[in-house]
Amino acid sequence: MRDFSVLSDVEFEELAGDLLGAEVGVPVERFAAGADGGIDLRWNASGITTIAQCKHYLRSSFSQLYAAAEKEVEKVKKLNPGAYHFITTLDISASQKERIYALFSEWMSGPEYVLGGRDIDALITRYPDIERRHAKLWVSTGMQLFWNLHSDIANRAEALRQRIEKSMPRYVVSSSYGPARRLLDEHNVCLISGPPGIGKTTLAQMLIAEHISVGYEPIEVSADINEAWVALSRDTSQIFLYDDFLGQITFSERLAKNEDKRLSDLIEKLSSGHSSKKLILTTREYILRDARLSYERLGELDSRYQFVLELKAYSKADKAQILYNHLWHSDVAASCLREIAKGGYKEILNHRSYNPRLVEYCTGKAFDTQSPGYLSRFKESLDHPERIWRVAFEEHLTDEQRLLVLVLSTLPRRVAIDVLLEAHQSLCSNLGVLSTESSFRRALEVLEGTFVAISRNRDSDTTIQHANPSVTEFALFRVASDRKVLEAIVASAVSFDQLTELFLYARGGSFIYQGNPKLMTALKNMKEKFTAAMSASFDSPSLQQEKAWIPGVGITRVDPTGKLDERVGIYLQVDKEWHVGDEAIRVVVERLLGQWRNHKGDKAEASSTFTLLSSHRSADHYMGEAHEVFHDWLGSTLDTAEDWRHYIDHLSDHDRINLQDEWDIADRFERFMEDEIVSSGPHPSNLDDMKSIADEFGLHELSERIDEVIAAEAEPDDDYERPDGFREGGYVTESYLEGLFGRLAE
Repeated sequence: MRDFSVLSDVEFEELAGDLLGAEVGVPVERFAAGADGGIDLRWNASGITTIAQCKHYLRSSFSQLYAAAEKEVEKVKKLNPGAYHFITTLDISASQKERIYALFSEWMSGPEYVLGGRDIDALITRYPDIERRHAKLWVSTGMQLFWNLHSDIANRAEALRQRIEKSMPRYVVSSSYGPARRLLDEHNVCLISGPPGIGKTTLAQMLIAEHISVGYEPIEVSADINEAWVALSRDTSQIFLYDDFLGQITFSERLAKNEDKRLSDLIEKLSSGHSSKKLILTTREYILRDARLSYERLGELDSRYQFVLELKAYSKADKAQILYNHLWHSDVAASCLREIAKGGYKEILNHRSYNPRLVEYCTGKAFDTQSPGYLSRFKESLDHPERIWRVAFEEHLTDEQRLLVLVLSTLPRRVAIDVLLEAHQSLCSNLGVLSTESSFRRALEVLEGTFVAISRNRDSDTTIQHANPSVTEFALFRVASDRKVLEAIVASAVSFDQLTELFLYARGGSFIYQGNPKLMTALKNMKEKFTAAMSASFDSPSLQQEKAWIPGVGITRVDPTGKLDERVGIYLQVDKEWHVGDEAIRVVVERLLGQWRNHKGDKAEASSTFTLLSSHRSADHYMGEAHEVFHDWLGSTLDTAEDWRHYIDHLSDHDRINLQDEWDIADRFERFMEDEIVSSGPHPSNLDDMKSIADEFGLHELSERIDEVIAAEAEPDDDYERPDGFREGGYVTESYLEGLFGRLAE
């Protein structure tokens, strides 16, 4: 009998539906996962509506199956179908089948309406094309047959066999499976690359298993590609797996052994040869990039044969099925499963650090899957991605490459390549690490797609950022843990903005809102050096310069208008944490007030800084003057809707003015909005905001006119309706997810 244990309950229902559809010759309905009311499958033949219930009870006894069947009787009575089938993967005897039939005899013509594991097995044999549609089942079955017929090979490949059999039940046939198969079909070689934890090895194992099932002998290469050359057999179908083929060292370090030539020769031989030989390789993407740079022939071969498959993000549907399969096949306690079923799955699926490796870890024996608080422990693992990145960072990167990853955490999320180059070389110089412009660009090539992402902004400038937030968190963890590196970053900062990023990450307030207490403690322990660096870099160029037209100069890069406002605000926040000194605060605040007197700066940044100053310990020394110059700046420059918003907020929040008593200001606002409404140019984008201001002033007629403009500019509703369930492209509805994970609570 076939091994149904590789299927989850959902996958078994899909198989049963396909088999019964072929058997009865009519379409069989399947329903969204979840509470089914007694219906898993339904069809109508010859005017009779038949329903079926599927029970995938392989890990249970017959008594447990029978108890579950008894619970279905009341549901069937309410449904009162024309006919009823009870389907299970459990291998049941004739007498056991009779006992279940007795429960449902009112809706069954005989015990043959109860289908056990052997009955399902016979249907699969009758309809082999259906088995082919359920890859995990036929691959598992074919693989077992191969092992049985080739015990000598089974013994040699025992370790590989065990790993494949362990991972197969949890595997989800994702969108990457088809392209990988096509590469093997067309070129006999597939190189799977991607970041750590994305599922490269699992995909490779599934491909190996599929080929084993059709008679290929598996050869696992463990240390050197020469193992594959030695094992090549002219008359045998063989598939070679070289997992993590660039290993724990860089590709360039392998060149000394001439493995590059032997590997490229094998790739070329198989790619242009007969399909009886296949080769699957896996590697981390950043090492592959290093290999391509060090060894041009690898890139040339890929250009010719195009055998590289890069794994990237999973769809939400894939994520859901991966998580569900791991939980369903795990030994996670029922109470822990209920934590996931009752909405916990959302926090896992939507987590920015989700990946299959962490899911496997958190559902495995090394993790606490029995105690209360399972969801919290799961989330904590996702919150600390250094468990994924640590090995890659420590063992696969050079010092120069590591420092590039770390210094990037002190820069804006998306930074110009020339800015990153300057910051990186400054840090390397401080630590005595050799770095040139060419080696910097080489490091970027190695890191791209794994630790960093390279793109172009709207001005077609090359920009760099961490590949995802988990890399940033990992980098900050490393910086906080290494005092020498942290001191070097602070001392070598080429811009005040780097210190800003570090402080905001530590305290919270950047895009990692919870902050980093360890980093905050590390910075506090070196506050004198940190504040000295702030003072030294206060006038440094911004790292987020903007393109602007300067008369007599042309288009050039300039600092943002809010640079001084923002930097004084950071000074005030740092002083609140560590007390940087009264004189330092006096100097920067006086510079800021001088800028406000000249009606310069960014009003949004200035408003935030004004609020910080009003609550600062030295507010009594500055607030009178600060309020006067800030109020004058806001009230004297009311040229845009945004100007009005900042002014009204200031009047309400700081001056405590009742706007309905300010007739002169209300009249000025009404004239401004009348001009905006009748203007031939575009209306303000924040019309709703302007309406709220009109309401605050009590200008009801103006408010109604703005309402009319809003209604006239409203876009028509989109008539598109999303379908239910899975659809092409990996779309999945929330109701489907609720039903799917709700099964875990049953």
